[in-house]
Amino acid sequence: VAVLDDNGLVVLRHLRILNSRQGFATLHQSLIQLSADTNDDIRIAMEATGHYHLNLLLFLQANAYPTFAYNPFLIKEFARTLTLRKTKTDKADALTIAKKLATDLSSDRFKPNFNMQELKFLTHHRNRLTDSRSKLKTQYIRLLDILFPELAGFIGKTNLHYQYVYDLLTKYPSPAKLSRAHTNALVKLLHNHGNRLDMAQQLKVLAKQSIGLSSPANALELVQTISVIRLYDEQINAIDQEIAQIMNSLDEAAIITSITGISNRLGSVILAEINHINNFQSPDQLLAFAGLEPSVYQSGQMNATGKIVKRGSTSLRWALCQAAEYASHWSPTLRQYRQKKLDEGKHYYVVMTHVAKKLVRIIYYLLKHHQYYDESKLI
Repeated sequence: VAVLDDNGLVVLRHLRILNSRQGFATLHQSLIQLSADTNDDIRIAMEATGHYHLNLLLFLQANAYPTFAYNPFLIKEFARTLTLRKTKTDKADALTIAKKLATDLSSDRFKPNFNMQELKFLTHHRNRLTDSRSKLKTQYIRLLDILFPELAGFIGKTNLHYQYVYDLLTKYPSPAKLSRAHTNALVKLLHNHGNRLDMAQQLKVLAKQSIGLSSPANALELVQTISVIRLYDEQINAIDQEIAQIMNSLDEAAIITSITGISNRLGSVILAEINHINNFQSPDQLLAFAGLEPSVYQSGQMNATGKIVKRGSTSLRWALCQAAEYASHWSPTLRQYRQKKLDEGKHYYVVMTHVAKKLVRIIYYLLKHHQYYDESKLI
């Protein structure tokens, strides 16, 4: 912990506290004493280091301290303006953060927002679960290729994740078991299919002729894989409900989802990563935060731009690129812009990066001015 006064003079340096209730209490008492000695108001800043800062942040906010959280990249860039020395210690970092707060005229824009923080937790959690579910779905297809390779061709690859297929394979995880199934039992399982009797009879014939491996171990794995996929489905649905509740309480949500192609799903990720549009003083800053700005090299009279830097928020960059895909499909103006770039001979992924950049400028303007998307104003 480092403390500066209004003149930038160091009042307290190198105070270490434990990351515990006792450590937090020690800090609280030190701040109370400091406020009494100096008769000054106290403002506190810290790095937003993933989840590590959250408990201390909430403790300080609960005790009515104005507390601000800086992106570590901003602190790193600010540190470069202070010294050329490559010094990286907790003591040096604490002093740098204090100096950043002392010189920042717009620190209010770094005040944490509880709803946005919760939204970020939920969207990140959802992303982790969907990644895990995707791996399991790949595993599920692999097991079907081993146990019952004919099923995908009969039902259709895109239909293998329907609930009635899960029901069928949970009860009959191998062709041998399926071939011995009672036709009426199969008809009941195929509740979502039109001609259930005909399909049940065809499935039994297909199972009898299957070249699939008879493996109890793989059959057990298939049943358990389906069970876990369904568990992930339930958990993701529960997360989506929580996200929807928060989005319904945010004015920004109605603005972001008014943009053609941006759903609650993508809008929640974009808002959670941005936190507050006043965190950014220009669209270019938002582009940089998303890692969508091009790298620039300048030497003498030579100027060159390279690939996008891909630095900053990976989640925001993903959401913006996804939104660009949908928006350029449904928005006539953005579709025309996409086609213009394609006609210039640019690669498709380069074109979609251009669309994402244009979308960032639209998002920035709408959130900054509290306006809803209007296609006619883009023409």
